[in-house]
Amino acid sequence: MRKLLGIAALALCVAFASRVVALGEEYWIYFGTSTDKTTPEMDANKIPRSEGIYVGKFNTETGATTDVRLALPARSSGYIATVPDKNRLYFVGALDGKDGWANAYACEVDRKTGDLKVLNGVPTQGQGVCHTSARPDGKFLTAANYSSGDFSVMKLNADGSIAGVTAKYFRDGSGPLTRRQNHPYGHSSYFVTTDGVCRLFMSDLGSDRIYVARVDEETGELTEDPAIPYLATPAGAGPRHLDFATDAAGRLVVFSINELDSTFSAFQLDFKAGTSALLGTWTTLEEKYREKLTDEESLVDGKTYTYGNKTAAIAVETLPNGKRVVYATNRGQNTIVVFDVEPLLARDAREGLTPKLLQRVSSNGSYPRFAMLDPTNQYYIVSNKKSGSVYTYKIDPETGVLSLAFDKPIQLAWVLAGGFIPVEK
Repeated sequence: MRKLLGIAALALCVAFASRVVALGEEYWIYFGTSTDKTTPEMDANKIPRSEGIYVGKFNTETGATTDVRLALPARSSGYIATVPDKNRLYFVGALDGKDGWANAYACEVDRKTGDLKVLNGVPTQGQGVCHTSARPDGKFLTAANYSSGDFSVMKLNADGSIAGVTAKYFRDGSGPLTRRQNHPYGHSSYFVTTDGVCRLFMSDLGSDRIYVARVDEETGELTEDPAIPYLATPAGAGPRHLDFATDAAGRLVVFSINELDSTFSAFQLDFKAGTSALLGTWTTLEEKYREKLTDEESLVDGKTYTYGNKTAAIAVETLPNGKRVVYATNRGQNTIVVFDVEPLLARDAREGLTPKLLQRVSSNGSYPRFAMLDPTNQYYIVSNKKSGSVYTYKIDPETGVLSLAFDKPIQLAWVLAGGFIPVEK
């Protein structure tokens, strides 16, 4: 479960692989990879195409990851979600290609060895599944179906296996960038529990909206939230992934990384009052790069094409001194940016308050598509998809700025996701 990012009275149950309770000094770290035929046989560093989900041993004292090996062969292991307290790992994609390309799978984790045992898999009932997250209590799983533009909720059995789809959510819409926004594109979804109500937040890149729906605790069905049914990013922004915090008044703040215009947005929500406000949207790029910004894909049929920049990952970190910072990655400029977001989280936040750029640092590779905080929030781990390199950065506990923990990266081709499970001695 994620650490609370603000007022303790606000229960934020946000399922995301990187934030778990620190139970020991070592964790199994898992990497989901792309293995389909659109990826090259060898990447830029001559690393062979990946074969599924990989596991290594992560040391929280040093930040080192050792003994990386294949844990589970999979045709496409896609995005990963973990439920550490129950020794469960979930992923979306295809196990062997025979069961289709849009499935969710449940795995049992052996804490002593890191090995994975597949419990079962079910179709998400969508197309082009690209993201999953699990509720920390292990009761529900969600999946974002990119191509069909919808979202699925699945109930989980007591043994961790997937019982099946309990709800589908779809709202029609489009955006101004016709090549990328001609219809809804479901990009990510997250469970958040506030004031005893569990809601699902769903990013639709196609319509520039983040939908909000209530989750029925018994049936797993979804109902559009009557107070705040959706959040609207600027037109053409293309919301991708989300992270969450609370402000000084206990209100939920939603951070969205926007893929198409290389920005991130912040929203302030008050469900009791039924109000939401866009606090602002800010660039992740230097202005000289914005002149070359395009929405072109970087890979089509295994061939690389010219592109501008597309943002990819976002994470909110609470430092020991209580200061909150946001990390975001740029695919194209190949950078990580760090922002101080405390001005946005002040009790009397007003329009015009802006995050402060603390750092812009190289990702030390090409196309940083996925990134995550370690379970202790001491390290930021960034995977450069196209150069096959995963780098670990040390987080300064006072400022939040990053420095390379090691010059030598973990070398894995086309990493798409990651997650942690504590090691049992």
